[in-house]
Amino acid sequence: MIKTQNLSISYWSKNRLIPALDDINLSVNPGEFISLIGPSGCGKSTLLNVIAGLIDPSTEVTGSFKTSNIKQIGYLFQKQTLLPWRTVINNVTAPLEIRGLAPNQARKKALTMLKRYGLSGFEDSFPGELSGGMQQRVLLIRTLIYEPDVVLLDEPLSSLDAQTRALLQDEFLQLWRDTGCTFILVTHDLDEAIALSERVFLLSARPGKIVREFKIDLPRDRSATTIRTDSRFNKIQREIWSELTAEVLKQQGIGLFKT
Repeated sequence: MIKTQNLSISYWSKNRLIPALDDINLSVNPGEFISLIGPSGCGKSTLLNVIAGLIDPSTEVTGSFKTSNIKQIGYLFQKQTLLPWRTVINNVTAPLEIRGLAPNQARKKALTMLKRYGLSGFEDSFPGELSGGMQQRVLLIRTLIYEPDVVLLDEPLSSLDAQTRALLQDEFLQLWRDTGCTFILVTHDLDEAIALSERVFLLSARPGKIVREFKIDLPRDRSATTIRTDSRFNKIQREIWSELTAEVLKQQGIGLFKT
C-alpha cells in the first residue's frame, strides 16, 4: 500500500520557497491502476518522485508518506533514457547487473522478455537504430525485468504517434492484469487516464491539491482503444473534462463566469 497524509512539498528556487503540493491525502491499494491528471506544473511528477524516493534533500516536506509490502519500484520516464552506446540486450540487463545477477542468467531473462514484447532479433541493435515505439518497449522491459511491485509512469507515451501509443496502452493494461503490479500514471491525456485506470485523481493548479477522485467503473478486461466508444467512457470523460478545464483556466488566470 502507498499512503500519504497531509503531505505538502515545497522546494527552493532563487532563494524563494516554491510550494509544489499542498495537503495531499492519497491511498493506493496493491494491484490498483490509478492516474494523476491536472494542469501543467501542478506537482504530478513531484508526487511520483516522492513515491520513488527521489526528492532532493533540500526540499521542504511536511505530513507523512508511507509504503508497506513494497520491495521494488520501477519508474518509466517521459524522456528516453536508453544508453546509446549499449545494445538493446545490454540496456535491458543493466538493472540485473547492478543487482549482481550472473551475466548468463541476466541474458536468459532478457531474451525471454524481448521475445514476449516482439523484439526478438533486435537484441544486438543499438537504440538509435530503433523506432520510437521500439525504444519505448525496450525501456518498459528494462523497467519490468527486476519484477517491481509498483510501476510509476511519467507520461511515457507522450512523444509517440497515435497508433503506437494505442498499442502500448493495451500493453500496459495486459501487464496490469498479468502481473498484479500497482501502476501509477501521470498524463495530460484525459482519455488515456480513463482508458487505463480504476481511479483518476484530479489535481488543482499549483500548489497541487487533490480536487476530486473519480472512480472509473469500466470492465477490467478491456481494450484501451475500443473502450472509448463505450457510453460509460464518454459520460466519465465529460464529467472529468469539465472540472479539469476549470483548473487549467485557473492556472492561466482566466475565470469561469456563469450567466
